[in-house]
Amino acid sequence: MTRPIIDDKFGTLAAHRRRQAEEQRARYLRAQSGRQEKFVTSPRRVYELIRSGIRRGTMPHDETLSEQHLIDSLGATRNAVRKALQMLADDGVVLRARRAGTSVAHDIVAVRDGEVGPRAWAGMPDEGRLTVDTLECRRISAPAVLQNFIGAEVDSVILLEQLGRMGGKPLYLRVGYCITDFDIEEFVTRIESNHTEYPPIAVAHNRIFGTVFGGSSSVVEAISCQERAAELLDMPVGAPVLLRELITRDTAGRPSELSFTHFRADRVAIIGSSDTGSSAL
Repeated sequence: MTRPIIDDKFGTLAAHRRRQAEEQRARYLRAQSGRQEKFVTSPRRVYELIRSGIRRGTMPHDETLSEQHLIDSLGATRNAVRKALQMLADDGVVLRARRAGTSVAHDIVAVRDGEVGPRAWAGMPDEGRLTVDTLECRRISAPAVLQNFIGAEVDSVILLEQLGRMGGKPLYLRVGYCITDFDIEEFVTRIESNHTEYPPIAVAHNRIFGTVFGGSSSVVEAISCQERAAELLDMPVGAPVLLRELITRDTAGRPSELSFTHFRADRVAIIGSSDTGSSAL
């Protein structure tokens, strides 16, 4: 006759303990949500913030990066800042020397998605810093795979290879398959007309192909740099590069060019969306 009373007592006790545990957990969660972390302790997160600052120009090239300033401005621990700076040094973005401190080795150049190269026309941040050398320009038969890529049947294209430098240092290696009936001499003249002022892509496209720029589509992949590209880009063989496939079209939707560009991954950031940007053609 006493068993139901015992069972009820233990059941009540278990329920009470469950309520206590739930209340304790609720208090913990409220405390956690209300607590603000004083310091960033993740070196990866500090790395991301510093690298973004270098790309945005808030941490200029050749200026010393003070650990204490970074700790204060980022709200980070000293250990996280030091590890992040070492990660950036491993990337080649900063230089670290005992007693001399840490300085930015080079800036990170922004190339907008859909643009051929950095924004180097008049009034833009990279004006006067970009130079482009034409390494090869000749007409070749259009292979079937190329026609499949561009979705058009063409007999021949002009193969164009260029090396772009920013501030005198190699930045990208670009191969373009240009769909045009212009002969090589005229085409080279049209290309070279853009190598003195580097106008926006809409202007460059009209000068080179004689049609109105209608837009572009692109794909970006991280790959290992092969031997010839590594030599031209002044990089170790196997170092990471950003390979971008870019197709430009006119307003009628006809393809004008298929290009493949190897960007130095330590110096270039592909950002934003396609618009009327700069061209390095």
